[in-house]
Amino acid sequence: MRINPYENLSGGRWIKANFHTHAGTGPGTCGSNSVPATLDVYRQLGFGALCISNHDLYTDTSALGDEKMFLLQGVEYSPYPHLLTLGVQESFHALTHQEAIRETNKRGGLAILCHPNWTKKEYWPWTQLDALEGYAGIEIINMLIYRLSGSGLATDTWDYLLRQGKNVRGFGNDDFHILSDAGRSWNEMYVREPGFEGIKRAVEDGAFVVSTGLSLDFCVIKNGVLRVKAKFPTSTYVKDFTYRFITDKGLAKTRRCETATFRLGDEKYVRVEVIAENGAMLFTQPIWA
Repeated sequence: MRINPYENLSGGRWIKANFHTHAGTGPGTCGSNSVPATLDVYRQLGFGALCISNHDLYTDTSALGDEKMFLLQGVEYSPYPHLLTLGVQESFHALTHQEAIRETNKRGGLAILCHPNWTKKEYWPWTQLDALEGYAGIEIINMLIYRLSGSGLATDTWDYLLRQGKNVRGFGNDDFHILSDAGRSWNEMYVREPGFEGIKRAVEDGAFVVSTGLSLDFCVIKNGVLRVKAKFPTSTYVKDFTYRFITDKGLAKTRRCETATFRLGDEKYVRVEVIAENGAMLFTQPIWA
């Protein structure tokens, strides 16, 4: 039986969420823009959830959210290599990575490993990941890295972990430093309840996709065939996209079409990448056997 996180979605709504945002720490820092100015930008872009996650510093935004955009609490843990600690109201930078993950989980939060290929391939060494436990997932796309160094794409690390049977989620975040960073990659999440608990449930269920400009129309399984369709979030006559089906055995199929299909076999997992004519992408969470 396949575990498809996109089946039977009801009673909720899709929202855009960014968990990696720096703001309010002053000139010359990563968070040089004020918190109100940063929130205003993301509201204009239609985001439904945002976390101000400054380096080793908790920034209280609990009174600044509204019914249209929920503000998560969190901190970016910055001892090398970095990770996001979401849903917490203190910094764990004095702890080891494993201890910080454990403390985040103990407080009901989520830990996400940041930009695994920043500065070099394996900024997060795979040997270190082999021993690490309890984190929710990794950033598979972080667009800030493309104006710094290394690669903002980390699907290589993701597939390395998935092939070992680790059901970690893939996340997409802006890692916002300056205004032009906003809205370049995000998590499009199906939330059934407001606030952090709704976000956390979507993560646990895998009911979200990572996007740089596309939305998921549907992803269903019938008679052993996976059918996937993506779309632009605005009205357009463009219907065809390039679909890539990736399994534990590697790239299994590529096709340009309106609705893509994939005959399921003995794969341990299947995930889908979709690419539009303008380069916008969408990444599904893995569908496990």
